[in-house]
Amino acid sequence: MDWQTRRKLIYAIATILIVGASSMYLFRETIFPTPTCFDKKMNGYEIGVDCGGTCDLSPRCVSEIIPLEVMWARAIKSSSTTYDLVAMVSNKNINNAARNISYTFTTYDVQGLMIAETKGVTLAPINGSFPVIKQSIILNKEPTTVTLQIEEEPHYKVHEKPTSPTLRITNERYEAGDTPRVYATIKNTKRTTVSNLPIRVVLFNEEDNAYAVGETILPRLDKEEIKEISFTWRAALPSAPVRIRVYAIFDPFIAIE
Repeated sequence: MDWQTRRKLIYAIATILIVGASSMYLFRETIFPTPTCFDKKMNGYEIGVDCGGTCDLSPRCVSEIIPLEVMWARAIKSSSTTYDLVAMVSNKNINNAARNISYTFTTYDVQGLMIAETKGVTLAPINGSFPVIKQSIILNKEPTTVTLQIEEEPHYKVHEKPTSPTLRITNERYEAGDTPRVYATIKNTKRTTVSNLPIRVVLFNEEDNAYAVGETILPRLDKEEIKEISFTWRAALPSAPVRIRVYAIFDPFIAIE
């Protein structure tokens, strides 16, 4: 084969490759379609057909979801006209969550008549219990029964790992007085900054009933930072707590390092 023929062959092969590459690029969505949540295939990072990964887990992967359970709810008198509403919610999911949950507290009087409904939205930390709290609610009657109804949104896979939690809370302690306080230490175990973190506290008496609650927002917790947090009540509490529980309401969808 002489040089002129070889050159023509090289040009022909190069042309074919260029045309082929251009065609594949132009028709890439047809040849290699991008996985979606409605293509009726298990692809991408999905764990089932069109569910899991970046897709909603329900309804096709509904077996992966454990419904949230309301363990108890009560009203705590915080002043002559206001009450703090609190409920404890159990979340046994370890790898998925709703991005937000809407809820409704409903209070009833001694005759079983509804006093008021109080609505809100909260995050749902995974693998454990967490309190839902609404403070300083004005009620025109004393509530004797409180219920919490949860309206869950679709669940998605989360970044947080129960075996290696991002936040750890230790050293909870109570300081009595006319303005009692609770202190605790919070540690960020990861190399990820956490911002606007809700932290809630529940105090329990000898009967293991909640008798005081509080909530604060931690504006910023830098990577691997340790901080002391505190909660303050404006009036003396009836007794010192037998048990103190502090809960970091951490968003499990935050990408962690």
